Amino acid sequence: MAICCVRAQFLLRADDFFALRLMRASSLNCGVKKYIKSMSKQKFNSKGGFILASIGAAVGLGNALRFPGLCAKYGGGAYLLIYFTALIILGIPLLNAELALGRRYRGGAPVCLSGLKRGAGAIGWASCVNSLVTGLIYAGLAGWIITMIIKIVPLSFSAPMLTQTEVSGYFFHSVLNARSDGVISGISPLVLAGTALALAVIFFCLKGGAGALAKAAKITVLAPVILLAFMAGRGLLYHNSGEALKALFLPDFTKLSSPELWLSALGQVFFSLSIVVGIMPAYGSYLPEGTNIFKCSLIIAAADFSVSVLASVVMFTTLYGCGLQSQIGQSGIITAFAVYPVAITQLFGGRAVLNAIAGAAFYLSLAMIAVQAAVSMLEAFTSPFSQSFKINRTRLSAAVCAVGAVVCAVYATTAGAVAVEISDLFVNFYNILLLGIAECLVFAFSGKTAVSLADEVNRFTRKLKMPKRFFGISIRFLSPSVLAALTVMEIVRLATNGLNFSLWLQICFGWGLSFIIIAVAVIIFKRSTAEISFRKHKKPPHMRGSTVKNG
Repeated sequence: MAICCVRAQFLLRADDFFALRLMRASSLNCGVKKYIKSMSKQKFNSKGGFILASIGAAVGLGNALRFPGLCAKYGGGAYLLIYFTALIILGIPLLNAELALGRRYRGGAPVCLSGLKRGAGAIGWASCVNSLVTGLIYAGLAGWIITMIIKIVPLSFSAPMLTQTEVSGYFFHSVLNARSDGVISGISPLVLAGTALALAVIFFCLKGGAGALAKAAKITVLAPVILLAFMAGRGLLYHNSGEALKALFLPDFTKLSSPELWLSALGQVFFSLSIVVGIMPAYGSYLPEGTNIFKCSLIIAAADFSVSVLASVVMFTTLYGCGLQSQIGQSGIITAFAVYPVAITQLFGGRAVLNAIAGAAFYLSLAMIAVQAAVSMLEAFTSPFSQSFKINRTRLSAAVCAVGAVVCAVYATTAGAVAVEISDLFVNFYNILLLGIAECLVFAFSGKTAVSLADEVNRFTRKLKMPKRFFGISIRFLSPSVLAALTVMEIVRLATNGLNFSLWLQICFGWGLSFIIIAVAVIIFKRSTAEISFRKHKKPPHMRGSTVKNG
């Protein structure tokens, strides 16, 4: 009986064919049968569902808000050219590697990295816990955005009687009552209610597993694209839209001499595709058998890039048309809540009703993008955690959202703006840089992993295949080198300029939060079952040619 249970545990991460055969074995007890059955249900029902869910995971607020700001800062077309090149050389290979790992080991990042290197599961858990915190930050931002869906309507009608400064500061001053010193002296009930609504939607998307993720993505991916296309169409009607498009797409080649441009574009690829954060291995474990990983990854990367360009067209044409081109900045938060309200209230001139409708539609699209991003980040944690500790997904999702409601409450207070800015910088930038380097080093020092992963990527391809040599060089050498260079550049910047926040705020929402993430990851790793027999069985049955016998 014990031997059968061990075999069952291993085969949970092999192909469903072997798991189902094993489930028929009469020697398995009911508990193991139920667990295998529940795991077999965690599948995308179709390739289209997987692609939509993966696009939803990749496309986040960074695509809609930060990417256009980087284009404006680094010469428009010059930045797009470098970014697109980096997407092909760095992003697509690493995206393929994580999806292939997930399908190969049928588990999240901890299981996958444990299969590559003994002890590397700790890195996987760190990525998952970091994604958990990132997902809660996105949930808090979703609460802000939902509030703006409501507030943009009265603001559109009162804007003619307000100054541009008053409209720009409406959310932070009149709604959130934000304080730059980080002191909590009040809370916004409306923002708190918006956050609760966002977490409720996240719970229903999260508890259903792969099927719910695919169904939700049909709305949270397609609807924002349609709404952004509407905004882009309106922006193109401005008399100076040609000037805006010229500023966006015409390359300023003098910017190419800036090392900061290159590193910024290269780094944005990692953040934009949601790689090295634990999401794609989990999604890879849900892949239906026979999926062409390489083809799907090209579609995901192309969609991610297209949405970024579409969002850039919206921002450039809208802000140029409203005479706010000088306000295009790198901070997505400032753009969304301080710059866009000014532009939206001028979108159709004095037609307040049309401005209100367009504003509500725009913020609705951002809300869906934020919720989808939060669900994807939280899935990176809940999937491996429920597998390792055999916890019911519904209960775990409820617990995560309940804890999230407590944590996200701070984002509805007067300290919310400072908390979001600092925590996003540390969790969604510094931590990802370090975790990305660690993951790439696991690839680099795991022997022939690159070759075997390339074989897994190409297992169901026909003509178009991933070149093995290029794949190995990219994930083992180029990716860690770029991430290391970004880290060094940021260290130099910090040593020169420091952070514009008091030390206690950095400790509360930055350094201390990063320490807690690492500590929690280590504790989970020590208590988890991620370090299973993959050390001895580096390849699952379908790659070893072995068979499984009943009983």
